[in-house]
Amino acid sequence: MELPVISLKAKRNSLHPWIFSRMIRHPQQRLQPGSLVEVLSKEGRFIGRGIYNNKSNIGIRLLTEDTTEMLDRGFFLRKLEQAKILREEILGIHRTSNCYRLVHGEADGLSGLIIDKFADIFVVEPYSAGYISIMEWIVSSLQHLYPGSRIVVRPDERIAVKEGMNFSKIASAYAGTETVEIKEHNLRMMVNLKTGHKTGFFLDQRENRFVLSQYCRGRDVLDCFCYTGGFAISAMLAGAKSATGIDLDEKALDTAQENARLNSVEVRFQHINVFDHLRDMISKGVQTDVVILDPAKLAGCTEEIKRAHRTYGDVNRLGMQIIKPGGILLTCSCSGLVSERDFLSILTRSSAEAGVVLQIFQITGASPDHPFSAIFPEGRYLKAVFARVYPYVKKERNK
Repeated sequence: MELPVISLKAKRNSLHPWIFSRMIRHPQQRLQPGSLVEVLSKEGRFIGRGIYNNKSNIGIRLLTEDTTEMLDRGFFLRKLEQAKILREEILGIHRTSNCYRLVHGEADGLSGLIIDKFADIFVVEPYSAGYISIMEWIVSSLQHLYPGSRIVVRPDERIAVKEGMNFSKIASAYAGTETVEIKEHNLRMMVNLKTGHKTGFFLDQRENRFVLSQYCRGRDVLDCFCYTGGFAISAMLAGAKSATGIDLDEKALDTAQENARLNSVEVRFQHINVFDHLRDMISKGVQTDVVILDPAKLAGCTEEIKRAHRTYGDVNRLGMQIIKPGGILLTCSCSGLVSERDFLSILTRSSAEAGVVLQIFQITGASPDHPFSAIFPEGRYLKAVFARVYPYVKKERNK
C-alpha cells in the first residue's frame, strides 16, 4: 500500500516517536486526521511511517523506522504478538493474574494505543485518530492471539477533543459487556468497563498493592482516594486489623463495597473529601498505622504542574500527620509531568512542615506490564514511595 508522503521542515534531533506539528511541512493535498503516512527528512531521507494528524499538536506518531516494514494488518499482529510474549512468556503475569496491560503505547511500538486485558475481555483505548480506520486490524489480531476473546473500545473523550475526532462509531461498534470479574494474586475485583476510570481498573498498581499488603498485618489502614478499594481490600486479605477507604466517587465506592463482599472482608468505605477527612483527624488527634495516598493525575499539561506540586505537598503534609510513630506511608504520583526528583523534593518539604522524619525504604513505579522505552521516558509516569514515619524530635546541643 503506497502511503502519502510528509516532509519535515525542521531537523529531527532525536529518536522520539512524536513529531510535533510545528516541525512538519504540511501537504497541500488534504489528508484525513489519522492518515497513515511515510515521513521524509528535510533533505528527503526516509525517517519512518506513522499516523498523521494536522489537528493535533503531535502531528505524526511514528510506528516504524524500518524501510522494509509496511503498516498493514501483519504489522499490528506482530506488535501485539511481541507484547503478549513479554507479558506471558517473560513476565509470567498470567500465572498469578488474569488481567494485565497488553499494549502500553510507545513502549510497545504502538504510539497512541492502550490495550488492557481483563479476563477474556480486552479494553482498547485509542489516543490517536489513526486507530479509527484500522481498528478492525487490531480487533482481528487480538482475536487471533486470544481465541474467544471479546473486545471493548473505550476512547477518552478529552483525547477525542484534542485529536479533533469523533470516536463514537467505533465505540458503539465494540461496546461489549459492562462488568467483568478479575483476579490479581489472591484479590478478586469487579471492574466496570463502562463507568470505571480509564479502561476500568488501575492495573499499574498491581505489584504495589501486593507489596503494601505485606506491611499491613495487624495494622489499621487508611486508603485515601481508594477508588474501588484495591489497596484496602488487599490489606485485609493480608491480615490487616481494619481498613477504611475514602473517595468522592460514589459509583466507585458502590463497586468497592461489592468488591469487599466478593473477597469476604469488611472494609469501611466513606464518601468524603480526603483533605477534609485528614484535617478532621488531625484536629481530633486521631492517628492510624498505614496511610495510602494515591490521587488521580494532577498535571495533565505544563500549565498544571505548579498547582499539582502544591496539591501533592498539601495532601502529603496532612497524611504524614495522622500516621502513628513508626507507621507506614505509601504515597503515589501518576502525573508524568511531575518527575521523581520533584516528587521526592515535595515529600521532603511536606515532612518538614508536618514535623516528621520520612524514612524511605522503597521506591517503585508501575507494574512491569507497563514498560517504558529509553527513547520515550514519558512512559515512566508512576512514582510510588514507601516510607516509615517518625515524629521529628529536635535534640538540644550539649552546652
